[in-house]
Amino acid sequence: MEHKNSMGSRVQVRKVKKRVLFSSLFNKLLTLYIGILIVTFVFFFTIFSNAFQRYYVDYTENIMIKQAELIAEEYQKVGEMHQSISSVLDRVTLRIKVLDSYLDATTWIVGKDHKMQMVSGKEDSMILDRKLANPEIIEKVFEGNIISRETGFEQYFSTPVLTVGYPIEIGGQVELALFIHTPMPQILTLIDEVRSILAKAVLVTAGIIFILIYYTSKRMSKPLKEMNQVAKKIANGDFAKRIDVEGEDEIAQLGESLNYMAEELDKIDANRKAFIANVSHDMRSPLTSIQGFVTAILDGTIPPEKHDKYLRIVLNESQRMIKMTNDILELSRMEEGNLPLKKMEFNLHEMIRDLLDNFEQITKDKEVKVDVLFDKKEQMVFADPEKIARVVQNLLDNAFKFVNNQGTIEVETVAKQNKVWIYIRNSGPSISKEDQKNIWERFYKSDLSRGKDKTGMGIGLVIVKETIRQHNEELGIISNEGEPVTFYFTLSKV
Repeated sequence: MEHKNSMGSRVQVRKVKKRVLFSSLFNKLLTLYIGILIVTFVFFFTIFSNAFQRYYVDYTENIMIKQAELIAEEYQKVGEMHQSISSVLDRVTLRIKVLDSYLDATTWIVGKDHKMQMVSGKEDSMILDRKLANPEIIEKVFEGNIISRETGFEQYFSTPVLTVGYPIEIGGQVELALFIHTPMPQILTLIDEVRSILAKAVLVTAGIIFILIYYTSKRMSKPLKEMNQVAKKIANGDFAKRIDVEGEDEIAQLGESLNYMAEELDKIDANRKAFIANVSHDMRSPLTSIQGFVTAILDGTIPPEKHDKYLRIVLNESQRMIKMTNDILELSRMEEGNLPLKKMEFNLHEMIRDLLDNFEQITKDKEVKVDVLFDKKEQMVFADPEKIARVVQNLLDNAFKFVNNQGTIEVETVAKQNKVWIYIRNSGPSISKEDQKNIWERFYKSDLSRGKDKTGMGIGLVIVKETIRQHNEELGIISNEGEPVTFYFTLSKV
């Protein structure tokens, strides 16, 4: 976007892309893990603290009920075993004092008329002999019920209390109601102390886990960051960079895959450069010959009676260049899928015999013995005859190119179930294991091939591979020291 300033000049304005806070994987992982950590700790802290509060309130309530039961048992002894009311009251008073001291409680004993008969604790004792204003609660106790409440007696206490009501029977009848009140702040103070200890433990644990999360996130994101940098360098054509892979997890596997990709691209790039160099060399030679002979003819250096001879050389060189160009174009179209197969039935053995006739001259020149081992006279297959002829032609070219003088070439077919296996063997130097791996690659041409192939560019076997791949058939090479080199492929029988 451009704007004009007051001086009339143009000022270019570029929109700057804001960097998002959580754009990196490390920040995303760290934020996610911390979020999960916080939610988890808050959830469990809330659940645990509430559960502990409920447990401690129930625990205190059970203690109060147990003490109320003991006090009620003392009243039941009145009239039994000649115990007087005064001796019973003395023991009750002692139990109440212990209870008040242990739980900081206030204890009431209420008669059927709802009047206070005994009161203890720190609360005002002016309510003694007064009628209580909670008839519904008191009546439930006189009906023989044990009650527990956290509300209902607020007007008698300055702080909330936990109340337990217990019926006292004398002579088999409920004559009194016992109420024990324990201040809730005392209960909550202990609960708050436990919560404080729990919170400190949570903070310490969270701190340790945060450190672990931080370094784990760093460790997880570091190799991905390195992979990103390596991928950018590979995209810019630098295939030498590799990733240090540690472990066996998915990230390590991704790093190994990226290293493998870089190695393969490096090989392809090296083969491409070699291919360009070979093409340049192979094209330059015939072009130089053509230019030299045509120039010599035009300026009269070559006399008219020799024009036919040198024009034929020019024609041969032109045809060689056309063949090179056609090979490149055909391979390109095959890889792009622009050459669909035209499958039909044809006689494989007849095709091989016809193609072998093309090598009659080189057979004589190199004194090569050609053995044809067909499993039967005729063999019908279902494939694209034009493309399969090119496959056989290229493999025979390769065999005659590398066969030693006075050597042997063998063409064999073997029918197995619904397939025909075609073997083309030649005596001569073996192919190294390294060349066997790369011989089918685009742009690859072995050193041995460069020394003997004066007309090709090393893409004949690539065309073979692509053709057999399109037919969904098998293709391979067998080469061991001291044994013939064997190329083989399969076709579907009719």
